[in-house]
Amino acid sequence: MLPIINDDLTLLMNAVHYRPAVSIILPFHTKTNLASEFQHSLKFAMNEVERKLSAEYPFEQAITVMNKLHHLTDKLEVNKNKKGVALFASPIFEKLIYLNVDVEPKTVVEESFEIRDIVYDAKESQVHYLLLMLGGDKCQLFLGNHFHLLPVKMQVPSTLEDYINDAPQRVTNFSDPDAFKEAQVEKLIRSVDKELSNTLHEHKLPVFVAGSKSILGVFKSISHNEKRIEQYIEGNYFDKSLNQLQQIIQPFIQEWRRRRQLNLLQQIEEAANQKKLAVGMEQVWNDIYNKKGRLLVVEKDFIASGEHVNDGFVFYKPTSTENKYSYMHDVVDDAIELILTNGGDVAFVENGLLDSYDHIALIKYYP
Repeated sequence: MLPIINDDLTLLMNAVHYRPAVSIILPFHTKTNLASEFQHSLKFAMNEVERKLSAEYPFEQAITVMNKLHHLTDKLEVNKNKKGVALFASPIFEKLIYLNVDVEPKTVVEESFEIRDIVYDAKESQVHYLLLMLGGDKCQLFLGNHFHLLPVKMQVPSTLEDYINDAPQRVTNFSDPDAFKEAQVEKLIRSVDKELSNTLHEHKLPVFVAGSKSILGVFKSISHNEKRIEQYIEGNYFDKSLNQLQQIIQPFIQEWRRRRQLNLLQQIEEAANQKKLAVGMEQVWNDIYNKKGRLLVVEKDFIASGEHVNDGFVFYKPTSTENKYSYMHDVVDDAIELILTNGGDVAFVENGLLDSYDHIALIKYYP
């Protein structure tokens, strides 16, 4: 697992911490009245931010930040291909970022920007897989992640017709046309499997293979990539659109993601046995602050609200998310930013999976 710091994250993390720093995270609703519903949510969030700025900050600072937010909203477009949007503004900084992941509405006015949703969005974009579709007359390779499924152009012929046309002199060696066709299908599968090997040599990705029971049987009998296959999916889906195909394979992808999260739990247990694990917000924060953190594992919606009392010390208490427009400072967000800044990494798991670890755990470089 590699740290993920993309251009948007770099800008946010390098932005000078200058109060007031405003973060507004909003979903794009999927209902019929998309634009109208979003504009209502945006107006509500902007009014709440303006109220808090006016109450707690000098007029000059408040109006400067509000002007930057209005500049961002002027160029904001409701994008049906995105799940949400994040607006960040301070007296010296402004940034608009569209998100691919589902988000809850959130407004925060603090000394730094809330970056958890941006990190989660980047992590989800980072996780890729390959889908190989096998048929009796053609094969196709796709590259997918949480959001997209895209065809990959193979460097080898990928239709049965290519192999039949390439071997006219061998037809006479087969008295049975069906036997000839079977031999060419096997050549097609061998060639595609070799192409898959070359791809996996460059990119260590999990592979899902879809096809009829008989074609999958041929592939299993000759493939050199058996250990890299996450799941075989029976069925012929060449007539499906990319969106339909994504829906069909989604249960298999979810199962793969579940196995990845269970692997993270295993890593946590191994770290505990080696006395390289911090558990709970207080221990985790202290070790990250002291640059001991290698991998932070946190439930994706876990919040520990609090405030910085002095250098390195945080007064915090776990909180719920009952108020969807929360102004409490999230110490988890600070921990995420700090571990990434120090060269560590972050992994998110489903809510409840870390109950026995107080919802957050840190694998350390050393005890």
